[in-house]
Amino acid sequence: MRAVLGGADESPEPGSFDLRYVTGAGPCQVTPAEAGVVSFETALPVRGFVSYKGQRNYPGRWWSATVGAHVGYESWLERDHLMLLDFDPDVAAIASQPFWLS
Repeated sequence: MRAVLGGADESPEPGSFDLRYVTGAGPCQVTPAEAGVVSFETALPVRGFVSYKGQRNYPGRWWSATVGAHVGYESWLERDHLMLLDFDPDVAAIASQPFWLS
């Protein structure tokens, strides 16, 4: 089900896309139909958060009781959404930048 990037895959159909994510074992790729069984909350972020002097947004990390770890955000708006998700009892997992669409 999970194909490691760089393998011999068939050419994608026009208009289709895949999800690429990174685990401790390396990069992986799945179709949207296969993505339902992937635990993206355990995947590594596919990119980092840029921070520099004078920037107008405020990236950071929120300690999530739901996940039991820090979850990255790129703006206060994202942080506010993380806070709301963290306090929602129906939310089972939260991930930040878990995959690329390609």
